[in-house]
Amino acid sequence: MKIGICGPIFLPLLAKHLAPDSVIDIKGMGGTPVNHQITALLEKGFEVHVYSITPELNVGEEREWHGEKLHVYVGCSRKRARHCCKDLFQAERRYLKNAILKSKPDIVHAHWQYEWGWAALDSGVPTLLTCHDSPIEVLKSQTDLYRLIRLVVAAICLRKAKHLTAVSPYTAKGLTFFTKLKAAVIPNFEPAGVFSLYDANKTVGNEINVTMINNGFHKRKNVAKGVKAFVEYSKKHPNAQLNLYGTEHGIGEDAYKWCEENNIKGNIHFHGEKPFAELMTALSEAHIFMHTSLEESCPMVLIEAMAMGIPVIAGEEAGGIPWMLENGGGKLVDINNEHKIAAELLHLSSPEFNHKVSNTAREVALKMFSTEVVINQYLTAYKEVLSA
Repeated sequence: MKIGICGPIFLPLLAKHLAPDSVIDIKGMGGTPVNHQITALLEKGFEVHVYSITPELNVGEEREWHGEKLHVYVGCSRKRARHCCKDLFQAERRYLKNAILKSKPDIVHAHWQYEWGWAALDSGVPTLLTCHDSPIEVLKSQTDLYRLIRLVVAAICLRKAKHLTAVSPYTAKGLTFFTKLKAAVIPNFEPAGVFSLYDANKTVGNEINVTMINNGFHKRKNVAKGVKAFVEYSKKHPNAQLNLYGTEHGIGEDAYKWCEENNIKGNIHFHGEKPFAELMTALSEAHIFMHTSLEESCPMVLIEAMAMGIPVIAGEEAGGIPWMLENGGGKLVDINNEHKIAAELLHLSSPEFNHKVSNTAREVALKMFSTEVVINQYLTAYKEVLSA
């Protein structure tokens, strides 16, 4: 089966699957779930054709790279949002559609119900559309013209779709306004390399490592509440350490400035953005993973923490997160209340309780979010699309 994947990608992590003399001069738009899936399909022996776009290229520019089993086609995503919005991403959709028609896959798996999904559906090739967010919730959290136009694009795309999956029941529910189709729930997953960082012998001692990973500090990321909770918690655990990773979490960036403005000091470390491998190694050393985001569909960072057996603290009403933790692996709490968050930090600082929750987190991750489990669900979905 020749499988097409249409979505945002991070090219440097795919380079090893391309010809050795390939000159890769762009990075792409990111897209960890898409990269993971491409790699997993290649490891199963499938021929994979990838269609993507990036603002790193100028209008009319294209790139192609080929390997034994992987073929990548990348076009331009216009840099100015108003140009994309004016024609509902027509130029981007045209490139993606033409790239699909050029390579003639048996099936296309499109990620995100925006230009990616619309282009794949317009190609006429049997398409499975995976939704990673709820367009209405995205608009609620970032109310601007760009998100409104994105919602319109999503509505058109979802009306065209015949086969849908969503990464959580929460996400699936958010699609019902646009389509009568029932979306099958297939979550995100992490590769074996992340699971291998699990340390069964790690114990909670005097210097407890609390880690947060977020791309962005303000608004729905709600990191400030987590920092305040840690400050309260550290009064009883003065040797505890809070490690902050991700965009806007380095020295001199938003998280650092906010702490300075609010006279918050202590054992708080601002690491900022790190390469994925380095970030995962750092996460593996944590005793507690704190995630105070107000709303997310199926965050990769939670899966990463659970795969390593790290107990999670997250929001009891934070989108798809309660579903991810419904079988254990962490504590759900009102993440608008720093006192309640601090209480759960104290609870998970008990060595016995931490160990118990750690074991459960690992078990849940293996059963729900491992490569083999999720890829097999997608392969079953592909068969259903092709037999329809």
